[in-house]
Amino acid sequence: MPARKKTGGAGNGGGSGNTSDASKYDDDAYRQKRQRNNDAVKKTRQKSKETATERKRNVERLKNDNIKLEASIKEVKEHVETLKNLLLNNVQKEEQEAVLQRILNEPSDDEGESFDDT
Repeated sequence: MPARKKTGGAGNGGGSGNTSDASKYDDDAYRQKRQRNNDAVKKTRQKSKETATERKRNVERLKNDNIKLEASIKEVKEHVETLKNLLLNNVQKEEQEAVLQRILNEPSDDEGESFDDT
């Protein structure tokens, strides 16, 4: 809670000269506290804006990466399909079913691999 600014009302205890000095000191201290608070608020808001900007850049970069990865996946799937078709066209008709089953049952690159030495 910010420091309260003292006013020169009736509650200051008479009309002595010390009251104006104390009031001036309180006003200066209050102004300094307010200035420090204002500076801290500006700094916090600036940092928040920078963080938001960085997040937006990161989201855009990730979206672009995702688009590239999806295109790459599509291309690899097309290659696999082309290779399957080439294999099946080069195999005689009676062997097609066996070759197809073998291709479909083989694990992909990341399936079935085990790095255990047991």
